[in-house]
Amino acid sequence: MSQTSAASIVPVRLADFVTAIFVAAGLSAEHAACVAAALVWADQRGIGSHGIIRVPRYVELLESGEMNRNAEPILHRLAPAAFRLDGDRAPGPVAMMIGLDHAITLARTQGTSFGLVRDTTHTGAIGLYAERATAAGCAAVIAGSGPAMMAYHGARVPSLATSPLAIALPGPIGAPPLVLDMASAALAMGRLRQMQLAGETLPPGVALTAAGEPTTDPAKAAIPLPIAGAKGSGLALMIETITGHLASAPILLPALLGTDHRHRQNTMLLVIDIATFRPLDELRAEIGELTNVIHDLPRQDGVEALLLPGERGAATAQSRASAIPMHGKPWTELLAVAAKLGVPPPL
Repeated sequence: MSQTSAASIVPVRLADFVTAIFVAAGLSAEHAACVAAALVWADQRGIGSHGIIRVPRYVELLESGEMNRNAEPILHRLAPAAFRLDGDRAPGPVAMMIGLDHAITLARTQGTSFGLVRDTTHTGAIGLYAERATAAGCAAVIAGSGPAMMAYHGARVPSLATSPLAIALPGPIGAPPLVLDMASAALAMGRLRQMQLAGETLPPGVALTAAGEPTTDPAKAAIPLPIAGAKGSGLALMIETITGHLASAPILLPALLGTDHRHRQNTMLLVIDIATFRPLDELRAEIGELTNVIHDLPRQDGVEALLLPGERGAATAQSRASAIPMHGKPWTELLAVAAKLGVPPPL
């Protein structure tokens, strides 16, 4: 195929290309590289909904000023193990990496840490930050809230964020970490966008039209529905209360009242230093026994393997270590944005 329809690119080359796009859109080289790395991390793990498909939207946010090109996030130490980071509408990955690194530092001296990162823009796949914590010998619980896109259970209008939750801890010795990364929506907005571009039919019960009617047509789908009905709805609402109201930066309330519709996100970080509680290798050996037991459980008919959280993504990342496939509308849209900004395509 021609380069405009498909390509297979070394991850570092793809990251350099996306970095160049963001630099051309006005970000500093350091911030551009941080955002590009987060998007490529997602694509390498098969999470295309949070990969380079997001670049056109990020560029729009930069051009509109909703994403601050010159953001300077500020840390506030609130207690020995607690902090708040004011994001200054920074690109989400930029503020999140600052907050996460600080949370890890505090956890190493205090045993645990809790932080609120407020007033950022789209954070990307939050599993990235949870996985990064495990590399430092920590466990992590990370959750975020953002604009109203998903319907509250029983409602027919956008009234909740598709609030994601990630939980991670180091895996067996010599193996990838266990990383759960899930949205509170039956279908995350990024995945819905992927299905719209591919023309795939939606399963029933995952989305409404803009008028609030159930649909399986991706072209008409506009409002995701919560996972497991009231459970997903309640989860998203509680994440909003902790990340927004506790940080004195609610997002949904002003949006639903019609007083503030800016694109903003808030995130909470709970980081636990494992060595404070028990030797790290001891825990990893025990996790290894647990994973072996689960892998060996009797399987239902048609099930080839029982996978633990993060295993599919880790296997995909390994298979894409030398090249990430890029194709279809997400790739052509990326090339179009690059051309508009005067960035040559990668070879």
